[in-house]
Amino acid sequence: MPLRILIAGASIAGNTVAWWLGRAGLDVAVVERAPTFRDGGQNVDVRGVGREVLRRMGLEKAALDQGTGEEGTAWVEDDGAVAARFLTAGMKGDGPTAEMEILRGDLARLLYEPARGHATFRFGDSIAGIEQDDDGATVTFAGGTTGRYDLVVVAEGVGSRTRELVFPGENAPRWMDLTIAYFTIPRRADDDRLWRWFNAPGGRSVSLRPDRHGTARAMLSVQQPPGGEQDWDIDRQKAWLRERFADAGWQSERVLAGMETTDDFYFDVLRQVRMPCWSKSRVVLTGDAAWCATPIAGYGTTLAVTGAYVLAQELIRSSDVGAALMAYEQAMRAMVEDAQGVPKVAPRLANPHSRLAIRLLHTALNVASRPAVRGLAGKLFGGRSKDVDLSRYATSETKGPTSSGTAASRAPVAPAAPAETGLSPLLALGTIAVVLGASALVGRRNAPDPSHPGIRRWYRDLDKPGYTPPDAVFGAVWLVLETGLAAGGYRLLRQPSGTARNAAVGLWLVNTAMVGGWTQLFFGEKRLGASAAASAAMVVTGASYVATAAKADRPAAALALPFVAWLGFAAVLADRIRRDSPRGRGPGQGAA
Repeated sequence: MPLRILIAGASIAGNTVAWWLGRAGLDVAVVERAPTFRDGGQNVDVRGVGREVLRRMGLEKAALDQGTGEEGTAWVEDDGAVAARFLTAGMKGDGPTAEMEILRGDLARLLYEPARGHATFRFGDSIAGIEQDDDGATVTFAGGTTGRYDLVVVAEGVGSRTRELVFPGENAPRWMDLTIAYFTIPRRADDDRLWRWFNAPGGRSVSLRPDRHGTARAMLSVQQPPGGEQDWDIDRQKAWLRERFADAGWQSERVLAGMETTDDFYFDVLRQVRMPCWSKSRVVLTGDAAWCATPIAGYGTTLAVTGAYVLAQELIRSSDVGAALMAYEQAMRAMVEDAQGVPKVAPRLANPHSRLAIRLLHTALNVASRPAVRGLAGKLFGGRSKDVDLSRYATSETKGPTSSGTAASRAPVAPAAPAETGLSPLLALGTIAVVLGASALVGRRNAPDPSHPGIRRWYRDLDKPGYTPPDAVFGAVWLVLETGLAAGGYRLLRQPSGTARNAAVGLWLVNTAMVGGWTQLFFGEKRLGASAAASAAMVVTGASYVATAAKADRPAAALALPFVAWLGFAAVLADRIRRDSPRGRGPGQGAA
């Protein structure tokens, strides 16, 4: 007899598991707490290896055809003017807007419809209790019935109740200091096909995204530490948002008005799910219940469909349920940890608290959106180096194990590839010396010291704010920062080649070059406007370096944090000097 599988949650992950296991001949049932299938939800995207899963299901084209039609992302000013724009058509790979942008409910239904032919769905019910033994699990449902299953797959959300039944207290959530609300509002004639993002002081943001249903998808977010807001009732949550966004500007009044009548209001305080293990005897977690990475990671749906596919394939390949669950976790753990590696500083960088910081963010994004540098965004937002290799499952998709313990089809596991290494210690040190040496030479050539009396006199004559550090402090700080950059660069160069490592090395080189380039702009060419813009751009490239390095080598990322913090201060200082020292501008310099 085929294995009896119960899946809790008719989610993207749950429907994917149901489709594959049911198609392989297993006896699959799905229980969903909602009374009917849930079609609502906001934009999600599927990238990299997740698209390969949909391709293997024959659903990739349908998902593209049912996409939202979003053509890119734009950061806007209070009057609606575009400060920076990233168009999907101009990106090499996926950017903030992926090629496959689709509403959560549309993708879930796209998976649900074919899954219904392979599994039994029960709506309006949920798991109330689970008792396990060596042979299976006895499930008690909230509706009063019971059932016996060989395996229970928990594919619920970040706040999964079933997870807490089986793994009480084991989740160690990582709070991301961002409170967010999603809901649908009426579309207006002047809405375009861009994801429009507006930043307001106080760490607030308002965004609107298009869909294919004649409405607009709204988002309100506040960057702040968690305060239990996720546990409030809806009326209190809405009242809090009305108070926080009353003076935000742009289209906040329209969004708040739409919030009053929406029927799909969703509110949460973002946190990652951090589980030490995803299975216990005959119960296994997948999707957000196992590893929610939060929308900040931009990879949640990709993880959901990929994890569901890997879980299903390991169960199909193996005659031993326990071994299959272990193989599933071994295959997915690196990809999940990579996606969860987004630094907690990211929400604060994306949601500045002051008008100056917003202007610096917009300036940096404008620089990043230019053709010469925007290709980097595609690398940062696209597939990751630790994505699961699906090639091992290419020949094991049709038949599964039976409860008698005989596998109907079992493909051999591909042998592990030999371990890769990065540059040798000597070559890594030589690279560091050449790169930092070149940057130091440029800096030395433009230093405002006694060997350059003209530069020194010009710098001393600038109108500088009272918080400007003495020259000696600048020198000492840069020595420490460059030492950190050198150590971090060395660690990265010693890492094996991969998407994350290579992107981090590229950003390390960019930041190192920009340090020397900034001294040339500021001291050498006396271009205060250009150097202020470059300072803002360096904050973004520095933060991108930290975020990317964290996926390849966390110590290297940590070593760069003081560098990014100093860049933030330097950007504020450079902008203040630009505004206060009009006579300091070089020939032909305006108020840029």
